[in-house]
Amino acid sequence: MNEPINISTPADILAYVPHMLGETPKESFVVITMQGNALGATLRIDAPLCFEPKAFAQTVVSYATADDAATGTLLVIYTDEDATPATRPFAEHVQALRNELRTARMPLQDAWMVTSHMWTNYLCTDRACCPERSLEEITNSTGNAAFIYRGSSVTGFTNPEPFTGEAEARETIAAHKPDGWPEDTEARRAQWAELLQNPKALTKESALELAGALQHPSTRDHLMVDIITNAPEQFTSVLVGVFLARPDWARVDTAQELAFELMKVTPEGQRAPMLCMIGWLEWLKGKSSFAARYFKLALEDAEGFRLAELLAELVERGLLADCVRDPKKAYTRPIGR
Repeated sequence: MNEPINISTPADILAYVPHMLGETPKESFVVITMQGNALGATLRIDAPLCFEPKAFAQTVVSYATADDAATGTLLVIYTDEDATPATRPFAEHVQALRNELRTARMPLQDAWMVTSHMWTNYLCTDRACCPERSLEEITNSTGNAAFIYRGSSVTGFTNPEPFTGEAEARETIAAHKPDGWPEDTEARRAQWAELLQNPKALTKESALELAGALQHPSTRDHLMVDIITNAPEQFTSVLVGVFLARPDWARVDTAQELAFELMKVTPEGQRAPMLCMIGWLEWLKGKSSFAARYFKLALEDAEGFRLAELLAELVERGLLADCVRDPKKAYTRPIGR
């Protein structure tokens, strides 16, 4: 297992955020919970351009308190709003947020502001102590180097739109949709389990079979849960991110890669189940921003797709999976991936 990355400087923390979210935020508030000296959950929310300060602060804190092990918080504000050292943007919102975090017993320990050309401490307005700093300090930080060494990269969101599938595959996929018989579901579960162990065994034929299996709600849900566990008594809890043990994250990464491969043979209008699976796994990793985008794509692929609506609601409510709140269960990207 990878050793924890040492995050010890502000530049390290500012490098940490894009690696956790998968992209550098814009016009955003990012709250990082602290569990003692360890970093906890990472929450991104749009900058409060039109929100009343106290209401905004209460909304943010309601999300952050999902991390019930949090003892403190850090704040990063990404913005190009006009500012001077004496007048920080969103000052009233930040003060309201500090008050609410203090009341919630997870006080704000520090805050920074990142613009398109510099970064600085948000709470300190003395240029002599807290000057504007180059963004290169973030990219050249030890923390950023460690994440890159582990195989992480901030490349932005991978849009599956280039996948076109084959028009003639539509009928084949529809024909492989199970009729609901238990034996049909079990056959596809066995096939899925083998591929999670050996993804190179995926063929075009098996991809079409699994794409068809994912069109059936019950079979789809079983295949999703089987990525984490095959314990029937944990079925519902797993779907909402409650686990007894640390997920096998290498297996999760393999499942995402397989889902992308399935989309390559799947025409538009039949991709929503794969998009939901990928988004759900991103949510389990703590990447809610990515998850929300996949759920949005699923709804664009199949309007009213119920699973996408339900999963999107988890993200919109700021709910976090168990493994995001617990550092011992949290996702760590394997070296070289």
